[in-house]
Amino acid sequence: METLTINERTYKIKFIPFEDKCGLKEDGTYDIAYSGHNIDIQFNDEIFDGKIYEESKYKISFFSNPYPFFGEDIEMIKKYFQEEHGVQEFYFLDIDSDEGYVKF
Repeated sequence: METLTINERTYKIKFIPFEDKCGLKEDGTYDIAYSGHNIDIQFNDEIFDGKIYEESKYKISFFSNPYPFFGEDIEMIKKYFQEEHGVQEFYFLDIDSDEGYVKF
Protein backbone atom coordinates (compact mmCIF):
# COMPACT_ATOMS: atom_id res chain seq x y z
CA MET A 1 0.00 0.00 0.00
CA GLU A 2 1.20 3.49 -0.85
CA THR A 3 0.33 6.69 0.99
CA LEU A 4 -0.04 10.10 -0.61
CA THR A 5 -0.73 13.33 1.29
CA ILE A 6 -2.07 16.35 -0.58
CA ASN A 7 -3.45 19.51 1.03
CA GLU A 8 -3.61 17.79 4.44
CA ARG A 9 -5.65 14.90 2.98
CA THR A 10 -4.06 11.46 3.17
CA TYR A 11 -4.91 8.92 0.49
CA LYS A 12 -4.09 5.22 0.87
CA ILE A 13 -3.53 3.57 -2.50
CA LYS A 14 -3.66 -0.20 -3.03
CA PHE A 15 -2.63 -2.01 -6.22
CA ILE A 16 -4.32 -5.41 -6.36
CA PRO A 17 -3.20 -7.74 -9.19
CA PHE A 18 -5.94 -9.37 -11.25
CA GLU A 19 -6.27 -11.76 -14.13
CA ASP A 20 -9.51 -12.26 -16.06
CA LYS A 21 -9.94 -15.15 -18.49
CA CYS A 22 -12.85 -16.32 -20.61
CA GLY A 23 -13.52 -18.76 -23.40
CA LEU A 24 -11.55 -21.83 -22.32
CA LYS A 25 -10.53 -23.83 -25.37
CA GLU A 26 -9.93 -27.57 -25.55
CA ASP A 27 -6.17 -27.02 -25.69
CA GLY A 28 -6.25 -25.21 -22.31
CA THR A 29 -5.79 -21.69 -23.69
CA TYR A 30 -8.35 -18.88 -23.50
CA ASP A 31 -10.04 -16.76 -26.14
CA ILE A 32 -9.50 -13.66 -24.02
CA ALA A 33 -7.14 -13.06 -21.09
CA TYR A 34 -6.57 -9.76 -19.30
CA SER A 35 -4.27 -8.88 -16.45
CA GLY A 36 -3.30 -5.77 -14.58
CA HIS A 37 -4.06 -4.04 -11.30
CA ASN A 38 -7.26 -2.96 -9.64
CA ILE A 39 -6.65 0.28 -7.78
CA ASP A 40 -8.36 1.25 -4.53
CA ILE A 41 -7.79 4.82 -3.39
CA GLN A 42 -9.07 5.37 0.13
CA PHE A 43 -9.72 8.67 1.87
CA ASN A 44 -11.36 8.41 5.29
CA ASP A 45 -14.08 5.78 4.85
CA GLU A 46 -14.57 6.30 1.12
CA ILE A 47 -12.92 4.20 -1.61
CA PHE A 48 -12.48 5.27 -5.22
CA ASP A 49 -11.82 2.46 -7.72
CA GLY A 50 -9.83 2.25 -10.91
CA LYS A 51 -7.98 -0.21 -13.11
CA ILE A 52 -4.75 -0.38 -15.07
CA TYR A 53 -4.51 -3.18 -17.65
CA GLU A 54 -1.12 -4.73 -18.36
CA GLU A 55 -1.77 -4.31 -22.10
CA SER A 56 -2.24 -0.55 -21.63
CA LYS A 57 -0.22 0.16 -18.50
CA TYR A 58 0.14 3.84 -19.34
CA LYS A 59 -3.61 4.36 -19.06
CA ILE A 60 -5.75 4.39 -15.92
CA SER A 61 -9.54 4.05 -15.99
CA PHE A 62 -11.72 5.02 -13.06
CA PHE A 63 -15.22 3.58 -12.64
CA SER A 64 -16.83 6.96 -11.88
CA ASN A 65 -16.17 10.69 -12.10
CA PRO A 66 -13.06 11.50 -10.02
CA TYR A 67 -13.77 15.21 -9.52
CA PRO A 68 -16.25 14.89 -6.62
CA PHE A 69 -13.91 12.50 -4.78
CA PHE A 70 -10.59 14.31 -5.27
CA GLY A 71 -11.82 17.90 -5.66
CA GLU A 72 -8.93 20.34 -5.90
CA ASP A 73 -6.44 17.48 -5.43
CA ILE A 74 -7.15 16.01 -8.89
CA GLU A 75 -4.10 17.52 -10.63
CA MET A 76 -1.76 16.34 -7.88
CA ILE A 77 -3.28 12.85 -8.04
CA LYS A 78 -2.64 12.81 -11.80
CA LYS A 79 0.92 14.03 -11.25
CA TYR A 80 1.52 11.26 -8.70
CA PHE A 81 0.38 8.54 -11.14
CA GLN A 82 2.43 10.10 -13.94
CA GLU A 83 5.65 10.35 -11.94
CA GLU A 84 5.41 7.21 -9.80
CA HIS A 85 3.69 4.79 -12.18
CA GLY A 86 4.23 6.14 -15.70
CA VAL A 87 0.52 6.71 -16.35
CA GLN A 88 -0.01 9.10 -19.25
CA GLU A 89 -3.75 8.87 -19.96
CA PHE A 90 -6.64 9.26 -17.51
CA TYR A 91 -10.23 8.15 -18.14
CA PHE A 92 -13.41 7.79 -16.14
CA LEU A 93 -16.65 5.98 -16.87
CA ASP A 94 -19.39 8.48 -17.69
CA ILE A 95 -22.70 6.65 -17.78
CA ASP A 96 -24.34 9.67 -19.43
CA SER A 97 -21.87 9.69 -22.33
CA ASP A 98 -22.26 7.78 -25.58
CA GLU A 99 -18.50 7.18 -25.50
CA GLY A 100 -18.50 5.33 -22.17
CA TYR A 101 -15.07 6.30 -20.90
CA VAL A 102 -14.14 9.99 -21.06
CA LYS A 103 -10.57 11.30 -21.06
CA PHE A 104 -9.74 13.96 -18.47
